[in-house]
Amino acid sequence: MMTEEYVFNNKEDIVSYVYHSLSNPTPIKLQKTLYFLWAFYSATYGNIVYDKNSEFDSDARYPKNLFNPEFEAWRYGPVDNQVYSWDKGNVIETFRNNFQNKFDKNNRSDNSQDMEIKLFMDDLIKQIDLVNDFGLVDRSHEDKAYKAAYKEGAYHVPMNPEAIKEDYLGYVKHQAEI
Repeated sequence: MMTEEYVFNNKEDIVSYVYHSLSNPTPIKLQKTLYFLWAFYSATYGNIVYDKNSEFDSDARYPKNLFNPEFEAWRYGPVDNQVYSWDKGNVIETFRNNFQNKFDKNNRSDNSQDMEIKLFMDDLIKQIDLVNDFGLVDRSHEDKAYKAAYKEGAYHVPMNPEAIKEDYLGYVKHQAEI
């Protein structure tokens, strides 16, 4: 049963998982993959209402967030400055891929929520991996939360996680109506 606030309490774990899942983990692709994963997770699993009147009346609950979001509005879209520093310092390759280790033969996780989150992430990562870097930049520039935060020439302008979530709640709702 998951009751944590975050799926990934340690951001190194998700960064390592994403980095090793991408065919060519460029700095832009890594950053945008983390952003889109967080945004879509927050609008889906992170937005489930657990009460007696919903179909989700269960003790097994998904965490509200995939990881602690610390996105900033940079020229080429949302960036997590800590991840940027790790990437620039070439330390990401040294991180252990602890999330993937949960699913290796000897460590198979019996937690269906873990497996559901892994499948969700793998599916989205595969889709993102097919898009070139500047296609991802262009897509992230469409988000209202990014537009509201970005200031030309300004550095380290924080993005509001709730505004990101609102953008993606609208996107997920629109997709469901199609």
